[in-house]
Amino acid sequence: MPEGLGKAKTREEIKRELSAIVEFEARDPEIQDAFPTVMDVKLSPDARYAKVYIAIGATGIDRATVAKAFARDRGFFRTQLAKRLTIRYTPQLEFIMDETVEWAMRLQHLLQDEDDAFPAA
Repeated sequence: MPEGLGKAKTREEIKRELSAIVEFEARDPEIQDAFPTVMDVKLSPDARYAKVYIAIGATGIDRATVAKAFARDRGFFRTQLAKRLTIRYTPQLEFIMDETVEWAMRLQHLLQDEDDAFPAA
């Protein structure tokens, strides 16, 4: 079912503002060390709940530790979001670790290894 124009604008605005908050205002060292990126935001039909998909840019970081840090700091992120947005309700945030980038990198590595296994003609 297609999403309305107003909801799409709200979703993009939330994504843009959360990206800035995560990058520039998060003071938690576990979050800063992970170099997180907001990949997507999914809003509930009433826009009171948002699932925020986060990709981790650093290698060798424990995903569970970063997920706990985001869960612990979600009140901070919601408060900062409320200060920046002009919407009636600031959504409750649920942070989900996005594995899409990691899967793509693994797949590319596997395909590269496969190409290296065959001699050039």
